[in-house]
Amino acid sequence: MKRRQDRVLELLDRHGGGLHRLLGRLTRCEHATSDLMQELFIKLSNSKGTDRARNLYAYAWTTATNLAFDWRRRQKVKLYPLQDDDRPDESGPTALGRMIRDEQLELVLDATSKLNELARNVVVMRFIEQQSYDQIALQLGENPNYLRALCSKSLVRLREILVECDDTYSDGEISYG
Repeated sequence: MKRRQDRVLELLDRHGGGLHRLLGRLTRCEHATSDLMQELFIKLSNSKGTDRARNLYAYAWTTATNLAFDWRRRQKVKLYPLQDDDRPDESGPTALGRMIRDEQLELVLDATSKLNELARNVVVMRFIEQQSYDQIALQLGENPNYLRALCSKSLVRLREILVECDDTYSDGEISYG
């Protein structure tokens, strides 16, 4: 148990910042990110899987990703009212533009949670963490060409899921604008 905790502390010392950024990108909520980092530390410290993992960082990354998507599933849709200081200016997007972008990102992340674990991990690593297929292959122990094909198929599946969501919300009228 002591050896496991030492390995986890070393991992968090070396990669804690990256794992925190990953959780932040996936949850888009600072307090949830902090809570999930603590939960990640506890899970890794108590899990026998930590002892068996060939690549402890990859194991921690997968655990963190699963924690973030589990957290997202538990959340309810929240509406954020416009505030008086959300006035359009020439320096950036308007409040409405930010809301639309945020809602679109939420839809994509929710759709991503419906992919199987490997596909979800590849999509997150490729498009959220901006990793190359070679880097992803090293972490996951897969062939880069296989991951490239899986990512392509996953994007097709994400589009299908998003169109299904759009159909649900627009009563059959699909808008691509």
